[in-house]
Amino acid sequence: MPDLDDIQRYLWGAWRMMNGHADGLDQLDFSEDGFWQSFHAITISLPPLILGWIIFANDMITLQPEAGNRFSIMGRVAFVDLSAWVIPLVIFALLARRLGLNKRFSPYVVASNWGTAIGAWLMVPATLARLLLPGWPALATGFGLVLYGGIMYLTYRLTHVALKKSHAYSATFFVAMVLGSLFLMILLQNVLGISLPDPVVIG
Repeated sequence: MPDLDDIQRYLWGAWRMMNGHADGLDQLDFSEDGFWQSFHAITISLPPLILGWIIFANDMITLQPEAGNRFSIMGRVAFVDLSAWVIPLVIFALLARRLGLNKRFSPYVVASNWGTAIGAWLMVPATLARLLLPGWPALATGFGLVLYGGIMYLTYRLTHVALKKSHAYSATFFVAMVLGSLFLMILLQNVLGISLPDPVVIG
């Protein structure tokens, strides 16, 4: 795992990219070691993710008690979230050459991993709103959707900087990745029996 100074530098680089600054790329490590180390962003994201999993499990038990116990539900939603993080990157790896993005594969994955960690922490206020405002589910969900939309905008900017392509190309790629992740999440939730009646923002 990279040391604290390196983690801070990588997160700062990703944040710069999320704000549209290409110099954020200079803060990231695109070597083989840097590529694999970027997946430690999952570890950094665990505190907000786990909080989201706990709340999701509580909602699930309240609405669908037949779904199982709390730890079983948390394990399944963790599998869904982490699969939706990693599997699209694996698919991208298989298609990168055909898409003409083989040279941008490592920069995108490294930046995306650290950027996703930032996004996970930025969603904490929405997760806390769900926890602290149980009597106002519509308000908490609406706040979460607004915050999620802002994070998607920042993530698109990071994607555009990482790919070094036109906005049209970057937007098409970004939409495909987002829709692919959402489809995978919905599919796995249904397969694993943890699909809530109403949409819930996780993490």
